[in-house]
Amino acid sequence: MGKRCVLSLLAVLLWHVGMASELADTTWRVESLEQLNTRSDEVLIGWDGRELYFGRLAPTARLESGKRWFLENREDFTSNRLMGWSEFAPPNPTKLMANRFPSWDALGEIQHAAIDAERGVVVLSVWMKDGQFDLFMAQREGGDWSIPRALDALNSPHDEVFPNFYDGDLLFGSDRPGGQGGFDVYRSNRTDLFLKANPLPAPINSVGDELTAVPGGGASGSGFYVSAVRMAGRGGVDLWWMGPAQQPSASDAVILGMEIRHRREPLLNLDVSIRERGGKHVFSGALDEVGRVAIGALTLDAAVEVRFEANARKSSPLPDGAVCHVYEQCEIGSCLDSPWPGWNHIRSYRLEGGEAFVFDLLPLDALGALNRPSDIDQSLLRGDSEMWVGRFESSRANLAGNDLQEFIEWLKSYQNLDGHWPNNLKLLIEGHTDGNGVSSDNQDLSMQRAHHVARVAAQLGVPEDRVQASGFGSAFASGRDHQDRRVTVRWVLD
Repeated sequence: MGKRCVLSLLAVLLWHVGMASELADTTWRVESLEQLNTRSDEVLIGWDGRELYFGRLAPTARLESGKRWFLENREDFTSNRLMGWSEFAPPNPTKLMANRFPSWDALGEIQHAAIDAERGVVVLSVWMKDGQFDLFMAQREGGDWSIPRALDALNSPHDEVFPNFYDGDLLFGSDRPGGQGGFDVYRSNRTDLFLKANPLPAPINSVGDELTAVPGGGASGSGFYVSAVRMAGRGGVDLWWMGPAQQPSASDAVILGMEIRHRREPLLNLDVSIRERGGKHVFSGALDEVGRVAIGALTLDAAVEVRFEANARKSSPLPDGAVCHVYEQCEIGSCLDSPWPGWNHIRSYRLEGGEAFVFDLLPLDALGALNRPSDIDQSLLRGDSEMWVGRFESSRANLAGNDLQEFIEWLKSYQNLDGHWPNNLKLLIEGHTDGNGVSSDNQDLSMQRAHHVARVAAQLGVPEDRVQASGFGSAFASGRDHQDRRVTVRWVLD
């Protein structure tokens, strides 16, 4: 993989997690990320809901370098989550770098940077001349960042490292007194103007060292990914998932598999990811040599979002008209005459061509049993994609005529006969750019693209308070420039 910008990457870490209610649950699980941990030190850099970004340092570095360990050169890696919260694919090497801007030239070495793109704020951990790490904050002013100011109310005579944003609040690690021992993770509320910080309770913090924490997802029960020293680890600083122990009834879960075919031939080289509508990641994998993937047990008490996209190693797009067949695993010895022996076909979805296709796998049996209020009720159980993607020419902030008309037609399809929009949903608009140019310019352009689409939605009658527009710059640039210059639009739970 090419170089990535941690500053832009961490813009995606704006998850909405019910931390207070989750931490009140005393039955939390603590799971080691076994596939990623080694006898070296693993430090968490970021998490975008699909890939985990982390660094690895030799165990002797922490003992020999003292506080400078936080600035040591490290090996950087990414890894896709496969199943559950703690099962990850073997890591791939990459290189993560924090941007610097002219207004930051007077600062010392930057240990870590986190950006809240929605609110235009960046927080930096900086090496000071007195041998400490302190937190600084800057705000976006036009196309540049302001001169960073020290967060004096949060800084202490000790170290503040690895800042991350959590729904506008600030999480950071510190070895100040008042924690449970060593480094602990602290939270400072945006609504309190970042004037005070409190340590997170157990099990996130312990008598060992906790350097950094990021929320695992947007749904209740998502927990946190944490870099910490724990007795059950591989040695030194390891990666962990910590979250509520939720044990769904086995009777509610079904073991599902999927098969993708085009003109009766299996499709290969496709990646598959599944997440709950609230954002919780469920599964990641790839089709096998016959175009199939066994997903495992899913509890279909609500819709889950299924995404197919061309494997990064093979750039061929999905052909139009491919079909996804969904299967349920039968009892041992049953369904042997099925096209997929041992599996029972339960439904199919037609896929549109392109780089990726997203659809909702609905619990149709449960929803179909619900009575509609009347025969003229026009509500639909949609099985197609609820995400619209628009492309842009280089440096353009507005949709071209064809794309603009396509978006208008897509958006109008969600109005009922009375002209009302979907209840309890908001329109989430996210702008992106390719990886060319200056990071700050890309951030501005992505926001302009998102706001352009938001203005079109407002002109069509979507209330402004039900539209959320964000820009992510080149944080998700794949190197395919035409595909990267985009805006995505979808209805999500409000």
